[in-house]
Amino acid sequence: MTSRSCLAAAAALLFATALGAQTSKATFDHPPAVTPSASNATLRQIIREISAANIHEDQVKLVSFGTRLATEETDSTTTGTRAARAWIVAQFKQYSAASGGRLQVAEQHFMVPPGFRIRTAVPMTNVVATLPGDNPNDHRVFVMGGDYDTIGGFGGGTDTRTPTVGPGANDDASGVAVALECARVMSQYHFPATLEFIAFDGEEEGLYGAYWNARAAQADHQQVAAMLDDDIVGGDNTPGHVNTNKMRVYSEGVPEDASPLQVLRLATIGGENDSLSRELGRYASGIAALYLPDFQVVQEYRRDRFGRGGDDIAYVQAGFTAVRMTDYYENYDHQHQWKRMYNGVLFGDLLQFTNPSYTANVARVNVLTLAGLALAPPTPAPVEQRRHGWGTHLSWNAVPGAVSYRVLLRPTAAAQWTKRYAVSGTSVNMEATLDDYIMGVVAVGKDGTESLPSIPQARPSTGTSPFPPVH
Repeated sequence: MTSRSCLAAAAALLFATALGAQTSKATFDHPPAVTPSASNATLRQIIREISAANIHEDQVKLVSFGTRLATEETDSTTTGTRAARAWIVAQFKQYSAASGGRLQVAEQHFMVPPGFRIRTAVPMTNVVATLPGDNPNDHRVFVMGGDYDTIGGFGGGTDTRTPTVGPGANDDASGVAVALECARVMSQYHFPATLEFIAFDGEEEGLYGAYWNARAAQADHQQVAAMLDDDIVGGDNTPGHVNTNKMRVYSEGVPEDASPLQVLRLATIGGENDSLSRELGRYASGIAALYLPDFQVVQEYRRDRFGRGGDDIAYVQAGFTAVRMTDYYENYDHQHQWKRMYNGVLFGDLLQFTNPSYTANVARVNVLTLAGLALAPPTPAPVEQRRHGWGTHLSWNAVPGAVSYRVLLRPTAAAQWTKRYAVSGTSVNMEATLDDYIMGVVAVGKDGTESLPSIPQARPSTGTSPFPPVH
């Protein structure tokens, strides 16, 4: 053998050895797959206790107060904002007594200066019922609520100055009825984390009650882990256009105040559909599919309806995770309209256009989401990733209260997680690549409940192109 042949053989042997060493390192853990199921007895019991009859009674009572607008508040004990608020406080206190005093009821008073829809400074008040968590080391707060104010109107015809009643049966007596019913049921149970049920004031004038509460929580460094805004959840039953089995959940993808670096990071990993708010919407849709298979929660990849807004925006802008829950069909003849008949069409936000059975299912989606997350451990963070052969290595910090973890996968174009794998430790070698899948890691509690997922991050390239931008 010539010296050149010896060198070639040695090089081939060295290359084969190196390749073999690389291949031997790319071993995978093959964690067992997990099939989600409606197996949690507490969650099944909670949704059974939601009552459509109670919800209907609460809506009827709220509508009886007529127009509920802070700028039109009077001293009446039977109509208007003040009377409605007193009744809401009394309902929450009734549930507090039934819980042995665990549910704590408070009013948040604040002044709103002149501004959008506010001509002169006006006092406003939120009503908050808080169910403290049992674990003193769990500082998470889960919030849900609706707004008890309504927009009134002025009659049509020749006398446009004649005030008429704006009962707000769907917008948003339905959402407040959901908050009351969730408080009634959930205050009979115990959770490690804290729950807050809120009747917001000032939504119609400009989300004032939600902004005040969210900014107060921000100033107090509260760990608001999730906020559910129930606004227009009465299930409009317009003849010929009735829906009984679908609702929508709206969530923000890219934050409106994202910095250029944050936008770059999202672009680097394709993470525009995996903000925590979007994961919250995905969670609500997924858990409803398990426990309420005949009631679909449709994910909407928008912060809110086209050009519209709700109280969840106040929380998102304060840096919290929040979504809006709302009817699948929204009839604008029944929203922000005074009662009137025009060309044979009845306008107005009236009780007759709502469906308490539908709203009860919305309440069930709320309690499933709140209870499921409040019982679960916190979200793992951060999740680190690196390439592993043709697969992916994931690692994360241990989460207090977690008995195990699960790695979730979905194709990059899929709306919902399609695969789950059980992991006992805090790292795993997955035989899948982040180029083809979105991956997330959730913490699992002793009762099988899952946290919201944490998504692996990557460092964006900070290099600059040698070519000038094209204009």
